[in-house]
Amino acid sequence: MSANISRVEVSNERLSPKILKSFIFSQGENMQTGYRLKERYVYDYEIEFFTYSKGSMVIDDKLYPISKGDIVFRKPGQFTQGTMPYSCYIACIDMLGNTGKDLLGYDFYSEQNFQNYCINPLLEAIPSVYHPVHEKKYYYLFDSILKEFINPSQGAELILKSYTLNLIYQLYHDVSDPLTNSSMTFTPHFKMIKRVMEHIEKNLEKKILLSDMAKLSDLSPNHFHRVFSQTTGFTPNEFITKLRIDRAKDLLVRTNSSVSEISLQCGFENIPYFSYLFKKQVNLSPGEFRKRHSFI
Repeated sequence: MSANISRVEVSNERLSPKILKSFIFSQGENMQTGYRLKERYVYDYEIEFFTYSKGSMVIDDKLYPISKGDIVFRKPGQFTQGTMPYSCYIACIDMLGNTGKDLLGYDFYSEQNFQNYCINPLLEAIPSVYHPVHEKKYYYLFDSILKEFINPSQGAELILKSYTLNLIYQLYHDVSDPLTNSSMTFTPHFKMIKRVMEHIEKNLEKKILLSDMAKLSDLSPNHFHRVFSQTTGFTPNEFITKLRIDRAKDLLVRTNSSVSEISLQCGFENIPYFSYLFKKQVNLSPGEFRKRHSFI
């Protein structure tokens, strides 16, 4: 059978996930090394969190080694097969809550209709296999989904939807944020980049020069600029600007400080330039942003 998938563009507002199945696969931990599960198509969205693994996973035509703490994200129409040993939490998800599939009889091995493939920026950003820096929050989310699914409370659909949306957002956030994207840990310059990032965060109100960052990295300015950009996806200046604008937004909402005071606190000595850059990034002036997000 070939996968016949409908692809639909879906805004974040339309995401309305429903858990079709949640369970723990623990038997695999004791299976013989190299034993392969039955190969299959993926009919719905599936997210797994691995509590133990010395195995691997085929997704489409690629083999992924799997480690403890890894998260696997599979999409409708993909082809998959697991190789033991491993144990994991599994959540099968109806991403728009509209497939009408039977929860009681749900079996992802049974031939069935494919749910629509959702073209959505959050879902598209999540890789097939990801190793998060903070495993505990994912353990909590997967365990909470399982507990609520097997022992539903009144309003279970709402809390399960909440947990699932949180799970999707956390994955998107951690994958997209260079400070939490664990793929950076596999680069040869990870410790150096992390040290420079932490220095930037602690000194946003000060002038941060490329030469100072390069000195922290023990690289030449040009080499540092290239390594930082390739590793994080931001140039050093873009990264500094992002953090400064984020801090300015927080101060505009949480404090009564003037725009000029906030500009200085965020490392912008030229106040008109701060206002120009803020509006360019946010599409609102600092004053307009404060009015929109504060009760005056």
